[in-house]
Amino acid sequence: MADDYRYHIDHHGSLIRPPELLAARAGGDAGRLAAAEEQAVVAALHMQRRLGLSAVGDGQFRREHFESVVYDHVGGFQPATGSQPLADAAGIPPARRRAAPDDPQPRGRLASAEAATVLAHVQRPVFVALPAPGYLAAAGAALAGTAALDTMRARGAALAAILRTEIQALAGAGVSYVPLVNPLYPPLLTVAGRERLAAGLDVAAVLSAMLDCDRSVTEGLDVPEHFRLGLDLADAGPLPTTERGYDPAALDTLLDEIPFHRLCVDFPEDPAARLPVERIKPGLVLSLGVVDVSAAGPENVEALLDRLDPVFEDRKSVV
Repeated sequence: MADDYRYHIDHHGSLIRPPELLAARAGGDAGRLAAAEEQAVVAALHMQRRLGLSAVGDGQFRREHFESVVYDHVGGFQPATGSQPLADAAGIPPARRRAAPDDPQPRGRLASAEAATVLAHVQRPVFVALPAPGYLAAAGAALAGTAALDTMRARGAALAAILRTEIQALAGAGVSYVPLVNPLYPPLLTVAGRERLAAGLDVAAVLSAMLDCDRSVTEGLDVPEHFRLGLDLADAGPLPTTERGYDPAALDTLLDEIPFHRLCVDFPEDPAARLPVERIKPGLVLSLGVVDVSAAGPENVEALLDRLDPVFEDRKSVV
């Protein structure tokens, strides 16, 4: 039997919305919706506490999608038009794509309401996921040519400043961990993804621009010593199934002087499609997504642990 006592178990943010919350959202009554959101969050917190998760969150029940926390509170985003090959390759639905503004203007705090309920109801580490600035700058963009990448970098830097302010406020309120979510990375890091994009994009230049945007969040970040910042490459869709896996040089580009404390990646059943954990440098916590949330049925716990046991044996410094 696999040994599950040496792992910590957590989730990456979004939980399935309960029927009562979906009904309240469809009804259009703001008061009823707010009450349903609060009730659903509190119930989810009790469930996470009973499960003994290492960190708890609100399930993102107040968001339509993980990006919504920015789209709803920062002015200037517009529906994306034209071609977005990177978002296509990452499987981001068109309805979730927005063209980032040159001068984004925050309308107050982004996630204060999300964090407040969690902090008030549990006495354990709390996390709040935020979309990465690179994702926000690139999801609705074509990214073809030097000028487009320069624009992406400028917009990403402006969005990073807004996110940095929010992260500092969350950390000051007692939040322990913020993962920056960017599911645009896998096509830039995998062999098949890079081949697909190479016809229309300078893949190396796009990856460099993406990293510039996301790393800029950490510049001048003032948070308590115990606070942790992560980069989450996973999304709520199916786990990657490419049989040719990651491009070693591209992955090393991501990992070179990585300023984040934790890296979250999907870890599918096919060994060839997994991130090669032997390339992870000591000191970086690796969070492996082994549960495929796109599958309706429950997965076999023993099978999941059997997938993780060899990783633990080979890399005892990796969690």
